Amino acid sequence: MSETLIKIDRTVKSLNMLVDGETVVAGVSGGADSMLLLYYLVNKCNCNLIVANVEHGIRGEASKADSSFVKDFCSKNKIRFEMYSFDAVKEAAEHKMGVEEYSRKVRYDFFRSFGADKIAVAHNLSDSIETLLFRLARGTSIKGLAGIPPVRDNIIRPLINCTSEEIRRACNELKIDYVIDETNSENTYSRNFVRNVIVPEFKKLNPSFEEAASRLIQSAAEDDYYIEKCAENCLNGCAESVSVNMLKQCDVAVQKRVISQMAANYGVTPDAIHLNQALELLKSSKKLQLKDNVFLASSGDTLRIYNAGECKKSKLEFEIIEYDEMFRAGEQNYKNMFCDADKIAGKPCTKKREAGDSISPMGRGCTKTLKKLFNELHIPAEQRDSLHIISDDNGVIAVAGYAVDERVKPDSCTKRIMLFNISTED
Repeated sequence: MSETLIKIDRTVKSLNMLVDGETVVAGVSGGADSMLLLYYLVNKCNCNLIVANVEHGIRGEASKADSSFVKDFCSKNKIRFEMYSFDAVKEAAEHKMGVEEYSRKVRYDFFRSFGADKIAVAHNLSDSIETLLFRLARGTSIKGLAGIPPVRDNIIRPLINCTSEEIRRACNELKIDYVIDETNSENTYSRNFVRNVIVPEFKKLNPSFEEAASRLIQSAAEDDYYIEKCAENCLNGCAESVSVNMLKQCDVAVQKRVISQMAANYGVTPDAIHLNQALELLKSSKKLQLKDNVFLASSGDTLRIYNAGECKKSKLEFEIIEYDEMFRAGEQNYKNMFCDADKIAGKPCTKKREAGDSISPMGRGCTKTLKKLFNELHIPAEQRDSLHIISDDNGVIAVAGYAVDERVKPDSCTKRIMLFNISTED
């Protein structure tokens, strides 16, 4: 048995990648990596196999020939073959995405469309090292240093511990035919430049560079896993909020990971700048825009994430009625959302909250800024700007839904009251 196949088998078993009888979709392009993966799945595994080939429409007839090669192989070996063809360059432009990013999305959408138990792809150790170097050049974190994960959800990478050289050698030993993508030698592509120029230069410094890089990837993956688990424990199943005091007790690496996990649930990957800005929210009640409508906000006690586009809006209407005995009997049902209409100076109106705005909540015998009131009432930061602040010619008379100023409170002489009716807009 080939040493490379033994290494693949060891990886599959150590990470429990496959279970007998599972349906597996294998992404096969026809190159050496994917053909060795296909050989392993056919000869060493007991699975219901579907070969999925994607033709990107980039290399013309050569690309179509590669797909025909895979189709012929599957036909001879009685393996189910499925193919998807598209114009990657044209469609990526239409979706305003990079070709590589869009192509990846299309491929995995196609793979997932079969509803298989596992999706097997042929990423190898050399791919993972190239990814590490590419991320390093552009800026990355410890998660980026962990390279390409062997398993992610139901996606498995059985060849992840094998180098490209080992894979080609195994194909030659096992007499596995494969096609060669001529664009792999074109250094105009960033990844090809890393593969064909950067990696060989590192090998000049250290002939065992790939082994050394593999150890770094493994070490980073172990550390990343530990930090990830610490962050999950902090969140304790809550994806939208976390205690500020609890988070302050954590190491900064865990703090950043907690924020990253919260953001990931909203489809956002915060960069280093945003993460450092987010840490400042642990010191004060502020909010930070991460992307589009996604914000992080601190109330002092709690750090929350929210989508401003999903926040419900409300409208406020004023209504003046007689302050009769029947109303007095049911006052408690209105939660102080009314005032003496005749004590209002001028015409009441709603206003935006401004720094220094204050109110004397009736019955409290004190005056406080709206900011302190909101903190006391634990009103989330993202909701504060949408509250209805009601004022007259002399200042704030109410925060609709929360407090009425002592100056306009009803008393024994009150004849008319103004109701604040709040309704949510769907």
